[in-house]
Amino acid sequence: MAWLSLIPPLITIVLTFKTKRLVPALFLGVVAGSLISSKSILGGIISIGSYLVDAVADKDSAYTLGFLIAFSALADVIEMAGGIAGFSEKISKWVKNERHVSLWTWLLSVFTFFDSSFHTIAVGTMLSPIMNKVKGSKEKFAFLLSVTSLQLILLIPIATAYLGYMVALVTNNIKGRGIEQSAYTIVAQSVLWNFFSWVMILIAIGVSIFGLGFGRIRLGKISEGEGLTQAHIDRDEASGKPIQEYPKKSMNLLVPVIFLLICTIFFFWWTGRKKSTNFFGALSEANFNASIFAGIILTLIITSIFFMLQKISLAEIEAHIIIGAEKVLSLVLILSLSWALTIVTEKLGFNDLISDEIIKSIPAILIPPAIFLFAAVISYTIGSSWATWALVMPTAVTFAVSSGVNISIMIGTVWAGGAVADVISPLSAQMAGISFGEHLSTSFPYVIGGVLISAAGYLLVGVLF
Repeated sequence: MAWLSLIPPLITIVLTFKTKRLVPALFLGVVAGSLISSKSILGGIISIGSYLVDAVADKDSAYTLGFLIAFSALADVIEMAGGIAGFSEKISKWVKNERHVSLWTWLLSVFTFFDSSFHTIAVGTMLSPIMNKVKGSKEKFAFLLSVTSLQLILLIPIATAYLGYMVALVTNNIKGRGIEQSAYTIVAQSVLWNFFSWVMILIAIGVSIFGLGFGRIRLGKISEGEGLTQAHIDRDEASGKPIQEYPKKSMNLLVPVIFLLICTIFFFWWTGRKKSTNFFGALSEANFNASIFAGIILTLIITSIFFMLQKISLAEIEAHIIIGAEKVLSLVLILSLSWALTIVTEKLGFNDLISDEIIKSIPAILIPPAIFLFAAVISYTIGSSWATWALVMPTAVTFAVSSGVNISIMIGTVWAGGAVADVISPLSAQMAGISFGEHLSTSFPYVIGGVLISAAGYLLVGVLF
């Protein structure tokens, strides 16, 4: 009866497509799986809590949630202390036209790379007024904000909010599979095979320099704020506005970012030093989740002390740490429910559903593009890269083990497919000062192009490898 394992994810996908509400859809998927596995209503209701607890109690999952909260808290504290506004003031004298704004959107990633939401809010806050001043394309700016957030950050294998989650997800899915490589090594190698992010970055560079006809072709149209009250929409718009409360100081951005890099690399070395005699060998043997969490916590402590020396009160810092943590509550919910859904589908026999014989009957040339397109469709349907990665990763690893296709290639297709959801970002549209519908219609043609080029690339990989 392994086919029953398809019901929970199908319920989630269909409901998300129909309602555009991911959290209720994921929850109902978990509920359905719990009822099926328990074969009774009361037993199923009790099992819901059990699956959720199992999802968040896992050590790697707990680390993931912990550093997501810490990253968001650090971003909010930096914004409060005037770090973003100060840096914006510094660079405004060098930005004279639309092409300059595009260039600085890329350059500022050096200082905002550790979290996609922080990057979008920080760079949007710095450059949106300048883009208005030079009368540049807001739609193009929204597109560049989206690409330089998730697509670029996904390709950085150190000190990002995504890295710990990616390592934890791979760790959980390769357990007991006879794979000797470390999860971090696989993740680092899979970055090369995330064709969609690479393609979108190349397209965005082309748009920045040559325009590539951006804005001439428009596809898609949606109703703004469907199903939400005006008060709700106003509150969401207000949440993306800058919260600088102290004098503008660019050092209040630079110092925390530098410390974050130093602390993370130090803990990579510290946790791996006993397994290797040289520095780079120690980095490859590190306990990555523990290192990233320790790095962001130490950075948060050092940053708090640095700000207190500037007469920023501990009460103010504490308040914004809490505010920052609250901002990722929806993501914490999505991840917890996604993990619970993965656990319940595996218990129902999902891994047994796809036998070695079935996988071996599929031409290897088709497996990478098929997994990529499968993940891309789910990603676009449910609107969450994180949830897509959690849902598709078990299938990709199973195909890799049974078909002999390189594990790094298969995992790269999962990152790539999930990333499709984040090229068109409501937050990027908001920071650029346009509606989500305008952002969707101007960016969607380039997303389609990126998907087609990536699928062709994976087909070529199937031929060559």
